[in-house]
Amino acid sequence: MFHLGLAGYQPLILYVGAIIACVLSIAWKPQIALYYVVPLLPMQTVRYWLHAYPLGEKLVDCALLSVLIGVFLHTERPIFAKSSLNKLLICFFIFTYVSLWHGAIHLNAPLPYSISDPRFSEWKNFVEMMLFFFVAAAAIRTPKQVAIIVGLMCLSVLMVNRSYHSTISGRDFSQFSYALRDAGPLGFAGENGMAAFQAEFAIFLIVLAAFVKKWIWRAAIWCVAFTCIYSLLYTLSRGGYLGFLVGLLVLGLIKERKFLLILFALLLTWQAIVPNAVRERVFMTYNQGQGLDSSAQDRVSIWEDAMQVIQQDPVFGSGFNSYAYMGRVSDYKDTHNYYVKVLLELGAVGLLLFLAMLGICWKMTWRLFRNSKDSLLSGLGCATFVMLCTAAIVNFFGDRWSYLQVNGFLWVLLGLVARSMLLAQHDMAAGESQPESFPEAQPLLRGFRMRDNLAIPMDRQSKRKDPPSRDSYPKQRTTAF
Repeated sequence: MFHLGLAGYQPLILYVGAIIACVLSIAWKPQIALYYVVPLLPMQTVRYWLHAYPLGEKLVDCALLSVLIGVFLHTERPIFAKSSLNKLLICFFIFTYVSLWHGAIHLNAPLPYSISDPRFSEWKNFVEMMLFFFVAAAAIRTPKQVAIIVGLMCLSVLMVNRSYHSTISGRDFSQFSYALRDAGPLGFAGENGMAAFQAEFAIFLIVLAAFVKKWIWRAAIWCVAFTCIYSLLYTLSRGGYLGFLVGLLVLGLIKERKFLLILFALLLTWQAIVPNAVRERVFMTYNQGQGLDSSAQDRVSIWEDAMQVIQQDPVFGSGFNSYAYMGRVSDYKDTHNYYVKVLLELGAVGLLLFLAMLGICWKMTWRLFRNSKDSLLSGLGCATFVMLCTAAIVNFFGDRWSYLQVNGFLWVLLGLVARSMLLAQHDMAAGESQPESFPEAQPLLRGFRMRDNLAIPMDRQSKRKDPPSRDSYPKQRTTAF
């Protein structure tokens, strides 16, 4: 491992580490298993190493369970942190499971009650990814732990990008070819999934760097972000490029105007700085006289066919994870647009639930960005807000939402946002209940006493008559400086 002569022992080391992390999470600190599993979320091919060991393929399941047990044993507070997203997520879980049975009836397939059923397994993995929201919000308690999670994500991305660079470094990008593309450690997420992951996390880091005060940490974050941009460039994914550019646009509009200038400069100069394969990939989308290229034309054909399926049941759809088994257009198993897929499989009801869920996520992140006085937590809110915007764009060109290796980080970050909102509320409440924490205000408040957050001059107190209902408890409602 890392050129230390341990290459043959990597799977065993990871397996033993997983056992230790789960045990410590249950017996000591619930965060430990989360610290262990988060860096492995994007690296599907690395997690495959553990499949040869008992319960190795259940690494993510065991880690989540260990964290929840640890929270239950070592925390007096409720397991699930209070959040405006909780009830809607649970409703979405129930609705998709009912839709799973509806799809089985529609497809005349076996009923989905066994984990061996591939459709039930897909639903379980889909829901499990969102469970990271609850687990992260429950286990993470302090801003320091938030910083640790973000740091582990950065280390994970560095490993992913190092592996990706070693794979593509020997390829010739002077001319576009589909053989140049590679999914790297993200496995089944595919090349476009790799691009979506890089675009989302690159934007997250760029936004976060704008809130970091120490130059050394800001420089470190930018270094990781540049590795993401480099990897994104060589994925040859037009959807990934567009998502990244939209992220820069949103960042420029809500936080740093200079990024609007950077975006404008990129749009003017990109052809001079990118490899020729990237230029060919972008310009091949539409050729004068020939129309759309084969890839784009296939997407249009799939969307047109999907509209015909939607008309059969526009309210509740054909059932969760049903399109892959219909064989509608050639051998394609995806609608290549997640919103079309949701409308087709879950109907208008499911699409409204999903959009409402996205809306609450945006609202949560925006409120944390605007209301938190802590620069780290405010930066976390803003960065996750823009990251969600990028994720919304890349899902117009395929299903990137259902892959743990693509959006596992996003759900963990949303859980951190939920916890950070509680931390920010606690700090605000503490500041209001303990005004002595602002010593600079004390000279100004001498000769005053506080009543209902109002400073009343002492020489006027004798003239002021308090309501009778408050005379019985003046000491409890008075804080003297």
